[in-house]
Amino acid sequence: MRASELRARPLDSRTSPVAGLSFRGLQAIAYLERSRFTEGAVARALRAWANFVQDPWHRLWDPRCGCGVMECCPDLGEVRQILEAAGHVLPARDARRFRVEVAKIDELW
Repeated sequence: MRASELRARPLDSRTSPVAGLSFRGLQAIAYLERSRFTEGAVARALRAWANFVQDPWHRLWDPRCGCGVMECCPDLGEVRQILEAAGHVLPARDARRFRVEVAKIDELW
């Protein structure tokens, strides 16, 4: 569903607090999380990706040894899937901002 087709829904405390997004952008994230992921998944994925690339040992990470918990041993495929999906459902201006933030994190890789 496109951001322009979203019905007005009140945002609650479980919606991902992604900095710099408009109210419509936050609504799009809330809809995505409610329909495809869990509430707060986008913010957790963004934090997990940032923490992962900032860790000096990230290149030694082995997915077979992790616990699979997003905050501890994230599944990087799942993290990137969530971030890509968020970039696609956001309104154009918010999508650009969000992709710039993800690109800044990617540069640390």
